Amino acid sequence: VTEMAVAVANGIEILKEMARRGHDIDWVAERLAFFWAPANDFFEEVARIRAVRRLWYKIMKYRFEAQKPRSMWMRCHVQTSGVSLTREEPMNNVIRAAYHALAAVLGGAQSLHVDSYDEAYSIPSVEASLLSLRTQQIIEAETQVTQVVDPLGGSFYIEALTNDIEKRILDEVDEIERMGGIVEVVASGWLHHKVTRHIEREQRMIADGEIKVVGRNYFRDPDLKMPDIWVHEYDENIARQMRDKLARLRQHRDNEKASNCLNALKEACQRGDNVMDYTLECARADVTEGEMRQAFTEVFGLWKPPIFA
Repeated sequence: VTEMAVAVANGIEILKEMARRGHDIDWVAERLAFFWAPANDFFEEVARIRAVRRLWYKIMKYRFEAQKPRSMWMRCHVQTSGVSLTREEPMNNVIRAAYHALAAVLGGAQSLHVDSYDEAYSIPSVEASLLSLRTQQIIEAETQVTQVVDPLGGSFYIEALTNDIEKRILDEVDEIERMGGIVEVVASGWLHHKVTRHIEREQRMIADGEIKVVGRNYFRDPDLKMPDIWVHEYDENIARQMRDKLARLRQHRDNEKASNCLNALKEACQRGDNVMDYTLECARADVTEGEMRQAFTEVFGLWKPPIFA
């Protein structure tokens, strides 16, 4: 719920700021997109996506008074849960990711990315990536679930769960706004504290067996020998090649122009201007991301969340 409340609160803050700058709400809303990561509770994940889409429609229609139907849609992408993948019995992750993907589709996601079974170890291998792609293609082409809009709509359980989750999301959004909005809850450390506590609690529940993870703490077979899996191997030459490429870039670019663009970016940061145009000029002058980041750091410093006991 917090994942969605934070994203909705962030969307509200963006819309308020863009309206303050004189931009049309419909023009802005059509360009917003959201990103979700489903977990293992199948029906809850279906209901969660349904709930937040419905809530966003109401916010756009009644709070921001959007006029275009498209402005009231919640355009959302789902990437299946990487934190749910286990190093123990990694092939089980294929099944986990497939259920996550199906929940996303049934909930109404517009686009989807399926994490690969070996991502508990490293970035995915070619084989694992293909299997993730095939998971999506089988859902789309063979199950026919994409041929029906909101196929679980009307189910007593799904509708009750959707209503409950929508209320909980809205309650958290209201709490964030009472504390000053998304920027304030990040700056104060409240959000980091809340997320950290949730992660700690969930890990304790897994360790204690309250949350079942097949192959790790449930139906675990210590004598089971799993087949070896091929894990992506990093080419140690890549780092050297990238350093050489960077050196060539700095050697052949117009360094005076790059320096002037960087100075203009720093001055914009100091004035509090919108830095997008200055960032684009830096990119056109072949200023690197690292150099731009250093410019931001010199002006704003590095922010660290407050530490809570």
